[in-house]
Amino acid sequence: MYYFENIYIKHWLDSKEVVFYKRYVDDIMILFDQQKTDKHTILQKINEIDKHLQFKISTEVNNTINYLDILIHINNDAITIEIYRKPRETGTVIHLTSNHPFEHKTSAFLYYINRLTTLPITKNSKQGMGNYLDHSEE
Repeated sequence: MYYFENIYIKHWLDSKEVVFYKRYVDDIMILFDQQKTDKHTILQKINEIDKHLQFKISTEVNNTINYLDILIHINNDAITIEIYRKPRETGTVIHLTSNHPFEHKTSAFLYYINRLTTLPITKNSKQGMGNYLDHSEE
């Protein structure tokens, strides 16, 4: 993917058609200038890059879109971020007494703490995260 990003995505960023591009494994977020392109054109171009790669598009619903584990609300005057949990998410983490390296056991909690302290998430999400951490200890 890095090769394709340097060839194709960099061009879109340079031309300002795409104003923001972020990929994490197989999740990609693209923000684009609606005066220069549209979602259908971007999807068509990105699906033409390689016949073995097929992308699908998720668009915002009610000014909201999720990316990874965050929910982004777009209002006329502000953007708010909340924690997003998929409906099938269980809150399960590696138990402390399991036979895994200590770093694996603590990685989820360190991630949750980092996300809680670095993302500009809403107060409700921060409170909900505390409930989530309490629940995961059961």
